[in-house]
Amino acid sequence: MRISSIECGRVLAILAVMTIHLSPFSNPFDPTLWDGTPYLWLGAIINQLCRFAVPLFFLCAGYFLQPALAADKPMAVALRYCRPLLGLWLVWSLVYLLVPFNPVAAMTEGYLPAMAGQWQMQLGDPLNAWWVGGMIHLWFLPALMLAVLLLALCWRVKLPRLALVAGVLLYGLALIGGSYGPLLSGGEWALLTRNGPFFSLLFVALGAELRLRGWQPDARRCALLMVAGMGLYALEAAGLLRFAAVPLNRHDFLLGSLPWALGLFGLLLANPSWGKGSWLERQAPKVLGLYCLHMMLVVWLMVFGPQGKLLWWELVKVPVLLVLSLLAYRLLAANRVSGWLLNPR
Repeated sequence: MRISSIECGRVLAILAVMTIHLSPFSNPFDPTLWDGTPYLWLGAIINQLCRFAVPLFFLCAGYFLQPALAADKPMAVALRYCRPLLGLWLVWSLVYLLVPFNPVAAMTEGYLPAMAGQWQMQLGDPLNAWWVGGMIHLWFLPALMLAVLLLALCWRVKLPRLALVAGVLLYGLALIGGSYGPLLSGGEWALLTRNGPFFSLLFVALGAELRLRGWQPDARRCALLMVAGMGLYALEAAGLLRFAAVPLNRHDFLLGSLPWALGLFGLLLANPSWGKGSWLERQAPKVLGLYCLHMMLVVWLMVFGPQGKLLWWELVKVPVLLVLSLLAYRLLAANRVSGWLLNPR
């Protein structure tokens, strides 16, 4: 089952993820580069405006998986769903652990000396590394798999709405140990609560619940819900900055993420023909592959791209990343073996 508006929304979401990772007006090698300029605030606002993306992915997963869970053995369905994702996570983790972030340094200094710092960055936090894999963005895949398995387990014991209850509790813990940690307990937990089922289960379970109820969203109400969610999110972020000095771009999710994502999802469902036949819709089958591969290009653009305070580069680097990611996808898809890296199903 494919809905044009949802397909387009997923493509916009992967573009938002790319924007978060490449971070306009932010430089990981010189975090103070844009200090004292309005562009620093602009970069943080852009970062936070893109935070609809992952909740939307999780909602879609639960919504479209629910009929299979209800019609068949739920654990078998979940395992069939997760098996290719697990393979993708393992293989891409290996790719990111073996391919040097700086190939020039690997050739001039030697492979092992050049990789030492890279491996320290990737594996230096064992508490969180096993939730993530070989590169930081791959956390999404085990988070999705765990949420799907927990949802299927609830269906298995004939308590499908138990997943919602568990999701609410885990989401609350995620906020306490994450963005709200400095305000409530003086600091964040060592365990990054974006990972695992803390963040993902509620959205996946909510998507499944909406499908179970046969939700028929009203476009106007969903638009208002989305705007209200964005407003709540902005108030939370501003309050945490004011009272706990939590940086604006620190937040992966807040309480406002729920109405924001739910309103957007409902708005797309209420307008299923949006984007029908468009270029965006045609890119939708590439979303998972683009998610997995784009981070290597992000790193290479950071290492080899223009350096310094260059306004023109900050404006064009996300479109450049998108074009390069699509080209890389096409190259990998041209070969049967490498094509498996993009879509293992």
